Amino acid sequence: MDIQQILAYQKQDFEILKLERQLDESEDKKIYHAMINVVKDAQNKSNNLEKEAGQLIKQYSDLKKAYDDNIKKCGELVNKKTSDISKEELEKLVSTTKGMIDNIDILEKKMLAFAEQVNSCLGEFDAARKRYNDARKKYTLHKQAFEALSNKLKPQIDSLKQEIKKVEENMDPTFLSKYKQRRADKVFPIFVPVVDKACGGCRMELPSANLDKLKRNGFLECEHCRRIIYNN
Repeated sequence: MDIQQILAYQKQDFEILKLERQLDESEDKKIYHAMINVVKDAQNKSNNLEKEAGQLIKQYSDLKKAYDDNIKKCGELVNKKTSDISKEELEKLVSTTKGMIDNIDILEKKMLAFAEQVNSCLGEFDAARKRYNDARKKYTLHKQAFEALSNKLKPQIDSLKQEIKKVEENMDPTFLSKYKQRRADKVFPIFVPVVDKACGGCRMELPSANLDKLKRNGFLECEHCRRIIYNN
């Protein structure tokens, strides 16, 4: 194993990694991704409020019909000539009229409560629409900023990847495979020196048997962090 070649390769790869992290950890990327969820939530809220508004309209229609029916019946009863009816009928008429007036009173209270529901629904709808519009603006602004950064860094990343691809052609396939596996698992750096009888990555002290193996073979896989330790 040509350790110097591998370390040079790792150094080149680190430059790619830094640029990739700059893209992945971009605040603009985080914000515009977050705004996607805000927009979706606002849309769902608006859809739910639209359904609620439909239900409220039906409730209003039912209340209005019941209210109008009671008003009409009260009017019919009030216009009846009391001279043409018996005492018993009159008492029944008074009781019926009282019941209808009570119904009208209840319906009026329900309609007032209904009006409050409507106002609340409209307020929530306005708030959802504002969140949606604000999120759309932020999404567009930060997406454009991220795309500008991506357009700047992508060519650099692609150029470095082309250079590193040429180096891979002369590397030991076994070690290159191990390197790429750990790189994919976000382990970095992959190749580290032994430092004071410990792994240069995770700093775990190596047993004597492993140190002997390291001296014999020139490299050793860390049992703790999976990095490949080389004898410096």
